[in-house]
Amino acid sequence: MQNNRRLGLFMILTGATLWGLSGPLIQWFFQRTTMSSIDYLVIRLLLAGVFILCFLLTKKQNIFRIWQQPVHLLQLIIFSILGMLGAQYAFIETVHISNAVTATLFQFLGPVLITIYVAIQNKKLPSTMQVLAIFSALIGTYFIITNGSSHNIVMSKETILFGVLTAIGFTFYTLHPTSLIQQWGTTLIIGWGMLIGGIVLFIYNHSFEWKQFSQTFTMSTFSM
Repeated sequence: MQNNRRLGLFMILTGATLWGLSGPLIQWFFQRTTMSSIDYLVIRLLLAGVFILCFLLTKKQNIFRIWQQPVHLLQLIIFSILGMLGAQYAFIETVHISNAVTATLFQFLGPVLITIYVAIQNKKLPSTMQVLAIFSALIGTYFIITNGSSHNIVMSKETILFGVLTAIGFTFYTLHPTSLIQQWGTTLIIGWGMLIGGIVLFIYNHSFEWKQFSQTFTMSTFSM
């Protein structure tokens, strides 16, 4: 029991660390390449999705069984496009046009929206601590965006737009797949979500070229 607890804590810390590093690394990548957010996201989603699903196959899990359930498949497609793809694109585009700190700031407004949604759904007011946390987050965001004056907005309208979409996407990404995850497990839903989202974006992005990505990645690697 103690070993499981330590393993769980280690995985939490490792996951949080890697997630925290992802924003600055994405910003570093954009600063050293001319790759667009869409091109980057195509690679990110496709490779991650394939890797996760192949991992499940090695565990002898039937990854295609969900495709035999029309209702769950429809939910999966909605999650893949609006949740997985929507949230990640908004976040990465915010990093691209501003910086990793700003993108992370807006992303963590997601829990505020989730708290409000759950309160409305349950028809129950949030606790006093939750209300204080919501107001603190909103006031802090206001000061960062305006520097304390509504006449002195320090962020571009585009940054604010994609930042808000990041928060909304994070909220949808968290809430929508709850029933799917309970039925099929987190890993399968995330794997298919990434792969489907990557395929949709690849079809949409007619200008994407694997050769160009390879050259860009090689140049950025050697420029370190």
